[in-house]
Amino acid sequence: MKLPISITFHDNETPLGFVSRLAAANGYPSLETFLDCTETSALAISRGDAEAMALLEEWSGEEGGRFARFAARTLHGKLCFDLGDAVFSREYRRGKAHRFCVRCVQDDLRNGEGRIISRPYVRAWWETRAIQTCPIHGSRITEVACESGQDDFASYVRTNPHVFADNTGSKDFLRTRKLDLYLMGRIQGVKACDFLDGLEAYVVADLSKHFGRLLARHGKGSLNHAGQGEFEVAEHGFLAVKLGEEFITERVSAIIQEMNPAASEVRAVLDPIPRWLRRNREVPAFASLVQLFQDVAERNMPLGEGDLCIIPTRRRYLHTVRSAGLEYGLMEDRVIEILRNAGIMVPSGLPNGRACFDAELARPILSAARETITISEAEAALGLNRQRLHEIMEAGLLRRVEDERNGQRVYTRIRKEDLGDFQSRLFERAQTRTDLEGFMPVVQAAHRCNRQLWELVQMILDGQVNGIAKADDAMVFSNLFVDWKELQSERRRTAKQDIGVDLLSIKEAAAILKTTQCKVYPLVSAELLPAIAKYNKSSHREQFFIEPEALEEFQRLHISIAGIASIYGTRADVVARRMELLGIEPSFEPGSRTGRYYRRSDLEKFTFDRLAA
Repeated sequence: MKLPISITFHDNETPLGFVSRLAAANGYPSLETFLDCTETSALAISRGDAEAMALLEEWSGEEGGRFARFAARTLHGKLCFDLGDAVFSREYRRGKAHRFCVRCVQDDLRNGEGRIISRPYVRAWWETRAIQTCPIHGSRITEVACESGQDDFASYVRTNPHVFADNTGSKDFLRTRKLDLYLMGRIQGVKACDFLDGLEAYVVADLSKHFGRLLARHGKGSLNHAGQGEFEVAEHGFLAVKLGEEFITERVSAIIQEMNPAASEVRAVLDPIPRWLRRNREVPAFASLVQLFQDVAERNMPLGEGDLCIIPTRRRYLHTVRSAGLEYGLMEDRVIEILRNAGIMVPSGLPNGRACFDAELARPILSAARETITISEAEAALGLNRQRLHEIMEAGLLRRVEDERNGQRVYTRIRKEDLGDFQSRLFERAQTRTDLEGFMPVVQAAHRCNRQLWELVQMILDGQVNGIAKADDAMVFSNLFVDWKELQSERRRTAKQDIGVDLLSIKEAAAILKTTQCKVYPLVSAELLPAIAKYNKSSHREQFFIEPEALEEFQRLHISIAGIASIYGTRADVVARRMELLGIEPSFEPGSRTGRYYRRSDLEKFTFDRLAA
């Protein structure tokens, strides 16, 4: 049945507030009196039950689809309620209290239509305590307990005119909070921020409050008026979180890095965020925030796997010197030295419990350091002295974990796996022999060949030496033998290739000239026989070598006194006297007759009578 007096339903009005006004407009002394005459209840109307909405349509003559828009419905199985398009937790319920903006009610009383008692209406955003200021006037929302528990706003306005007198009301005015404007928009279905719109409205309100507290704790916010702290904290938090996930990550990371907490202090640094999210970690609405703040904490704090911040840590991103020493079983001083040499840590002056570094970058280095042996242990395992072992490592034949950097001395360590691999490769082609005649220990062979030990080791590893033997299965250098003749031949061949296969040594040139090496050197020194100086790896010194063309040219122009004597079947001293008698000067005079050389062109002047000689 339609009531005699109709009133206008506002688009942002709650259904229970509308029924309260409707009862007052039709002369009922209270909402309770009116509902006693009906088949419904205040609870059914406030939560928008279909039967109650149908009655409301019948009483008012309005279209029923609008009434339930801002009903406060409890979500099934959840401690939350719907209000328009937003969801709020139970702590934000209005409860048994009237919430209103004095100025809004005053505007209704002055400018509304119909009987004065039915003019003030309940706005949807007054239904949640998440909104603390009026989005229209900026004044604080007033909250007054319902008289005798009766949720009848029209009766409250009628019986308390002094609250809404023009010269009374809240003197505590604030500008409208951006947070309240956002929450009002969420109730009305307005989308304004991609990041926050992905969260439930009550989660946004909670996040703003707790993030604001975090910023205030670390000097990122200020409280300007006594008694207004929580309002400003939440507002400051909202202005920060509305900038998005990336901004939150950067700001929280900056706070952590500024505080540089020890492992035992990690949760306290972000307080109250971790405590708030731990309480709600099983609530689906908080899942994305739990992941966000947990990830920021893991990436910026020295949390180990299983350590609790909000949820158990899934992956360690940072180590302290102390935590790394415990995990890898290394002394803290050695951890510092290893990582500084690797360029992963720089001196910070922080105690070992706070000095952090990238756990992933350090993992292979520290793991390798844990599986290493000292240089002394490696010496014993190979049967070498320290100098020769260092030479082998410097040549890159045996890798060390901790290398020298910037000329600084380091304590060399070698991975057990690398040492075993080196020994296996060194002895893999060695045949066990009882008769080692013709073989020489590799250390002695290197010395005899005028080579560094590492050079001979590299030849063995590269397969350049075939004759390799061992007396037993011990993988020490004293048990490694090489074929001496093969090594000599290989040394000469290699040296010849490095120098040039066409170049002649002094010995080879002497053989062609049918003289001795000591008689060739003076020719080279006098530059009569052109020579090239080259480094001989076999002898490890610079030597002279002769091009075949240069030797041929020398032979075309010059002839030795021994060569002349051979032609005439006489002795060199006889030829020398004859040349002196004929006045023929030698082209080269080493100081002795037997080493003289003459120009072939002067042989035309030479006459010789064998009988006279």
